[in-house]
Formats: sequence, C-alpha cells, structure tokens
Amino acid sequence: MKLILVDIPNFEPEINFEIEKKILEICKPDSFVLRFWQNNPCVVLGKFQEEEFEVNLKYTKRNNIPIFKRFTGGGTVYHDRGNLNITFCKEKENILFSKYILEEARGITEIILKGIKEFCKNCEIEERNSIFLEEKKILGSAVAQKNNKFFYHASLLVNSNLKELKKVINWEEEYPKNTRSPIRSKRSKVTNLSSYAPLTIDMVKEKILNNFLQSFKIKENNVIKIYNNNFIKIGNNF
Repeated sequence: MKLILVDIPNFEPEINFEIEKKILEICKPDSFVLRFWQNNPCVVLGKFQEEEFEVNLKYTKRNNIPIFKRFTGGGTVYHDRGNLNITFCKEKENILFSKYILEEARGITEIILKGIKEFCKNCEIEERNSIFLEEKKILGSAVAQKNNKFFYHASLLVNSNLKELKKVINWEEEYPKNTRSPIRSKRSKVTNLSSYAPLTIDMVKEKILNNFLQSFKIKENNVIKIYNNNFIKIGNNF
C-alpha cells in the first residue's frame, strides 16, 4: 500500500478546494491520500448548512472574508494560516477499522490524536469525533462518501486567531424558530494547541504523518510526495 502525501504551499481557498476534488481522482485501490493544507482567512460551512444562521454576514462582508461550502458534512469552521486542515481519502471498499463510515472516521481521528498527544497528553475524542483539550475544542472533523471514496476532513486549531474566529462565527445557541437547516453547528469553547506546548504547524504535521505511516505500516519508500502547485493540472499522472 502507498501513501500519497499532498502538501502544497498554497493559501488561496478557491485553489485548495479544487485540490480537494482532484484528490478524489488520484486515490486508487492501492493507495491512501493524506493532505495537509492551510487557507487564508475564510469561513467554511458543512454541506447541509445555511450561511445566514452560521456566519456573521455583516462582519464577513465588511472585512472581505469569503465563505465556502465543502462537500462533507459537519459544522461551520473558520480558517486562517494558524489552522491546519487535514484530509484523508481512500477507496470506500478498502476498510481500515469498520464498515460503518462514522466508526471508520473515528479511527482516523484516533491516529491524529496520537500525533497531537506527543505535544500534549490531556486530549481526548468527544462523541462527535472532535478532539478536546481540557474541555476546549481544538479539532473538528467531517466525513463523506463520494465517487466510491471515503473522504475525511479535519480542522485543527494550532495557532489560529481565536478573537477573529469568534467575530466571524454566529455564536447564538439557537436558530430562529421555524427555520429549515438540517445541520446546526454545535457551539463549544475553543483553544489553540500552541497555547499548551511550544510547537509549529510543521512540527504537528510531522508527528501526524509519522503516526499514519506507523498505523498502516507504510514504509518511507512507499510515500509519494506532492508539493507541486500545478497539481490540479498534473494530478492524474499519479
């Protein structure tokens, strides 16, 4: 089994979401795809959410903060360069932990948790497949099955601007009555991993990558590394 590691130095959300679509194409039965990425400031909604109930639209418009919707479920998140996004993709039939999608997703989160615990031991996974540090959320995740692929997203607060996050996200606990929105974000207190340990995003990526390699028994010579900004054009060659 091979691991395709995608770590492209791009911070433009529009391009990053195009790369996510390309990952679905390059993922083959004999490989997993792991991607690390960061965005310039933006808001990302889950597939089934409505922005007027999740986002402070006056603030985002005034400050030119773009809003996007991903194809996985889950809640609304704020991205900036202090936020590490993690993508994992595999063939749906290539079962790692369970045939049930949510249990499979939890297995991936547990691998990420092992990497985080190398910096800070007192982290745990909550029932919604989020990671909490001293009762404050540092990671949320979402999952989808698309084109016969299992596709997992996670967003880890490493050194994010939490003041800006709270201005951008609509923090009201309840939606207006009689509104239709199938998925409502669960509000939690948040914190940065860097508040508890001296670290950088590159250090976090290294620990998480090593735990994926160990968990799936993948040797270094079976890792294909993609750092090319032209990945959207050349991706089918992998």
